Amino acid sequence: MEFEELERFIEAELECRKHPGSSVAVVKGDEMVWAKGFGYANLEAKKPATPDTIYRCASVTKPVITVALLQLMEKGKFTLDDKVEEHLGFEIKSPYEERPTIRDLLTHRTGMPTRVPPIFKNLEEAPTLREYVEEAARAVRPPGERWEYCNTAYAMLGLLIEAFTGQPYTEHVVENVLKPLEMNSSGFELTPEMEGRLATGYVRWGGPDQPLKRVDHYYLGTRPEDPAGSLYSTVVDLSHFVIMQLNGGVYRGRSILGEETLEEMQRLQAPAGASRSGMALTWFRSIHDGHVMLAHTGGMPGYTNHVALYPELQIGICWLSNLNDGTGWRPPAPTALRIAAGEAAPFNPERVQRVPEEWRKLVGLYGERGKTIRLTVRNGYLIIENLGAYLEKVGEGRYIVHGSSYDGYELTVEYDEEGNVKQLDLWVYEYPRYVEEPLKVDEETPLRGHWRGEYHHPYGFYQLDLIIGGAKRGMATDMDGRLTPFEDFTAERGRVRGVYRFRPPKAYRGWMAEEFRVEVDLHAWEGRLQGLLRFTSKRPGDLWIVPITLERI
Repeated sequence: MEFEELERFIEAELECRKHPGSSVAVVKGDEMVWAKGFGYANLEAKKPATPDTIYRCASVTKPVITVALLQLMEKGKFTLDDKVEEHLGFEIKSPYEERPTIRDLLTHRTGMPTRVPPIFKNLEEAPTLREYVEEAARAVRPPGERWEYCNTAYAMLGLLIEAFTGQPYTEHVVENVLKPLEMNSSGFELTPEMEGRLATGYVRWGGPDQPLKRVDHYYLGTRPEDPAGSLYSTVVDLSHFVIMQLNGGVYRGRSILGEETLEEMQRLQAPAGASRSGMALTWFRSIHDGHVMLAHTGGMPGYTNHVALYPELQIGICWLSNLNDGTGWRPPAPTALRIAAGEAAPFNPERVQRVPEEWRKLVGLYGERGKTIRLTVRNGYLIIENLGAYLEKVGEGRYIVHGSSYDGYELTVEYDEEGNVKQLDLWVYEYPRYVEEPLKVDEETPLRGHWRGEYHHPYGFYQLDLIIGGAKRGMATDMDGRLTPFEDFTAERGRVRGVYRFRPPKAYRGWMAEEFRVEVDLHAWEGRLQGLLRFTSKRPGDLWIVPITLERI
């Protein structure tokens, strides 16, 4: 295999982004066929990145933890459709009768919202894994209703492994996954030798023109560290894990996972709508450039990573890097995978700049209030306006996305019985046709006074107290419960709008959002205030829109 084009692709990506360093490895069949470091593991010391540089893996940890759990399933400790609470020893806080299963944990369909763990400088400050999960395990919708990325589910996996084995998950995974895979430079605790090879993590707030900031060492969430993202590893070690995934669960003659269990791990478990993409067990399973692709990304302060494989072509790629710029960027491993496979991009010029016959049915807004994408036509291209991507029709109701972070992914169009477009499915997301409902506002509701509600954010569940002192005067509580005045505020004719700012709680400041700007947009109806909170920060990719309902107290 020739890797000149792949090297050029990686170098161009990293240099144009002024990225400090990366390490990349390619697997073909049952061997690692290429690996190389790019840039620096430590900029200040001018220490080059190599294939043996150690990185924090962030959420690339999750497939590794999943294999350890599935080994225990093979031993009869549980079934995928067992209720999680049967084995946890405590209940998930939920008003819903239906309870999540272990399969729900592994497909991000538990009904629990997205949540990131806190960050601590000293491990002694962190709660135990059980203490954290007991507090964080709370549902906001019934299990199976929709996909929502859930780190808390994988913290639960650590507790399940402990319940089934009597060992901390860290010890069990090392003995039963890392050692048999000869991942000898990997682990959940830094040894002195590992620390000497650890890439220094860097952050910045935006593109290549923004300054880099070195990230000091930190602990993720809990004691032991949160299994949603606690692994340290190299691309060489992770290539062993990919080899096992490509070879029926076997690595160098050792069976790590039974073939049937591996097939179950890689099977499409929870599709996005009617598409061929969605969730396998932990793996994101997509149609990419015409192939089934299994992949997982990871991001945490100082590090962003991506592992991807085409099982049918017996090829995979591991890409670890030491920068998180807050934009949501992840190493473009899927494109690198296609290049490593020696395939050209599936691009048909006769189909791309060609308006589809059904264009009138397709154009419009999709998603939900505050979170929408728009399909439109520009210069003969059918484009997703928000993503900067354009679509190529490849079959009835199927399109390939070109451009953006979804380049090469398949988009599915769903139609209703009358032939109208009802939904778009892309990756794990479902975008129903957006219908703007008339806003019902009671303009006579008295707004002055004290209102209270609750919202959930990736940092947790928070009470919001809103004090309206007049048409132009208001205050609201931050995440620590402190009242903060609005910079810009109006409360009249049943509408409440304003902006206020605050610092995140201390335990979450490591996630790079140094200050939140919160836009409040509420309306009065049936004696309540309801609407949206829109969180942004100096991180370019930081946008979180949450619904809230407040009662007068």
